[in-house]
Amino acid sequence: MYLRCYSRLSISRRRNYFFHAILVILCISSFLALKKTKANPSSSIHAHTVSTFQNILTNKTALNCVGDPLKQWCKNQVQLCNSSLTVYNRLFVLTRAITLQPQYAKGKRIGGEDIQTVLNQPEQNEYFQFEKDFIRLSCNVENIQENIPNSHLSSIFSSLTTYETQPVTQIIDETTIAVNRRDYANFYHTITDLYTVYLLCCFFRRDPKSVRILFLDAHPKGNLDILWSHLFHSYTRLGELKALPSIFYRELIWSQPQSHSEIDIQRYRRSAPSCFIEFREHVLTQFNISYKENEQVNCQALNVFFLVRHNYVAHPRNPSGKITRQLTNEQQILDDLKIKFSKYRGVNFSFNHFEESSIEQQLNVISQTDIFIGVHGAGLTHVLFMKPNRCLIELIPAPGSIGVHYELMALLNGIEYRNRLISDRSLETSQAIFECVMEKVSQVCP
Repeated sequence: MYLRCYSRLSISRRRNYFFHAILVILCISSFLALKKTKANPSSSIHAHTVSTFQNILTNKTALNCVGDPLKQWCKNQVQLCNSSLTVYNRLFVLTRAITLQPQYAKGKRIGGEDIQTVLNQPEQNEYFQFEKDFIRLSCNVENIQENIPNSHLSSIFSSLTTYETQPVTQIIDETTIAVNRRDYANFYHTITDLYTVYLLCCFFRRDPKSVRILFLDAHPKGNLDILWSHLFHSYTRLGELKALPSIFYRELIWSQPQSHSEIDIQRYRRSAPSCFIEFREHVLTQFNISYKENEQVNCQALNVFFLVRHNYVAHPRNPSGKITRQLTNEQQILDDLKIKFSKYRGVNFSFNHFEESSIEQQLNVISQTDIFIGVHGAGLTHVLFMKPNRCLIELIPAPGSIGVHYELMALLNGIEYRNRLISDRSLETSQAIFECVMEKVSQVCP
């Protein structure tokens, strides 16, 4: 009997030892796996990438096909690469489950530098050259190039290669729009770029405030950069990502070039394109400007604003900051106009330059302006943010010296457009401006 009890005890102990041994082995295995993951964090990220890859490609994008040009974009699309790459109207490209390897974007600058540190640098220093493997997709990439738009996108997609398994160091889940800016310091061209990106958000039904912006250029810091961070989720410069070996984007949209904006002069639009009104309202709202307040013209207090042009350093190629189309006798003209308008109780005349004003201050002034006066220049782009039934008077320094940029923009926003040919140094300039304004005043408030 004692032997039998001893035997049972021995078996029980052996079982305990056996279970403890298994537990120790499991703990050691878990520790080694955790250590491996910490040593190579991309492996866990890659596992997430693989698990979500099929979901990304099977989720179809519900497009907004209402109006011009969205209807046309919907009609003209080419799907390639197992639907991970779609070209729309041979203008822009949607890529899904794409990997970027920033080290293959070669350039002399990162971007975002203080302008004083890069004065006189050549423009080519502010752009990248894209080498093979800059972008990668998990599909057969042969014969893709013939469908890519003939623009900056052509050189980018010439770097496209295939991957089967691709470890990544960062995943961007939010929709991102890649933008290659040209005249980044020019208000006119910046607004056309901003509208293009907003229109893409409208087309793909994405909330602009949830969309990230990726700058593909290396321009220095500019006064207009704040527009990008206010209108969209945020912006990142490609040059700032060089430390990351690879980045996985769930959805990356490659925007069309600046010259293909639907509100650029080359489109010669005389009516508002898709989502334009929403864009205008979005801009004003993001800078806390009420676009519905005081929509009717107040004839008891008409606001006449003269935007003057002052020198300022906008980009590295103009270190002196000297600008063209300035009125030599500007102060005399302004003094004369102040005297003339002071005789009319219902007219409030003011003037200023915008070079040192914040975007919010600029929009606040323009949104309260009834008659907007200015010499031809990018500042007149503000006509897009005037309230309805107002007027823009563009001063032209010489016959045939300008395009119809601001006449077209006025039409987009339902603003009456007028122009006046002026002669620099002429004593009659102020009288010509005054007569033009008062003619409009008599029509608005008879």
